[in-house]
Amino acid sequence: MTSGPGAGRPTPRALVVIPAYNEGSRVGAVVRACLEHPVRVLVVDDGSADGTAGAARDAGAEVLSNGVNRGKGWSLRRGFDHAVAGGYDAVITMDADGQHDPACIPDFLARIEGGCDAVIGTRRKSGSAMPYHRRFSNFFLSVVFSLLSRQWIRDTQSGYRAFSTRVLRDLMLASTGFETESEILMKLGRRGVRFAETPIPVIYAGEASHINVARDFVRFVRVLKFRK
Repeated sequence: MTSGPGAGRPTPRALVVIPAYNEGSRVGAVVRACLEHPVRVLVVDDGSADGTAGAARDAGAEVLSNGVNRGKGWSLRRGFDHAVAGGYDAVITMDADGQHDPACIPDFLARIEGGCDAVIGTRRKSGSAMPYHRRFSNFFLSVVFSLLSRQWIRDTQSGYRAFSTRVLRDLMLASTGFETESEILMKLGRRGVRFAETPIPVIYAGEASHINVARDFVRFVRVLKFRK
């Protein structure tokens, strides 16, 4: 355990894991903002062709490269393995495109320090710029994956999360794409891990969404086979 600047209390030795694919123009700013807090940053470059790895490294992150594009889930799994092997107490996951505000990192660390093993960043959608079709999609999937996780989770599609590494050590994941985030919730929930929440802002500037209704249904079907 280390002391965070100005915190006045111990904070978990935490690693921010950022999967990144062709985010060379944005990942550097995300890394620098993260490093304003008592964390280290690992960027897992998923076969980018635009200098993502170099931009992340120049900003102060450690970088692992997948060599070729393998999927967000594969990158998360590499990040988890790296955190466990490195003896970190906690992992925070966030996206490389700037839609997750690093200013929220202390809130996640405080929940982990308070004894939570899994914390979900819950987006405040009311009054935000998030399009209505994305709100509907998020609500639908939150209902579905809450049922599969055996507890109510208001924002199962939020990728801004924190985990104690003790619940990640023997977490066997089978998926490699975006569905991995749902598989994590499902398997931890069915194991009895309780999810805490912390509010996060919605930062949305019209970027192309990674999800749509048809793809969400495919994701739902694909995750079902990993439910055990």
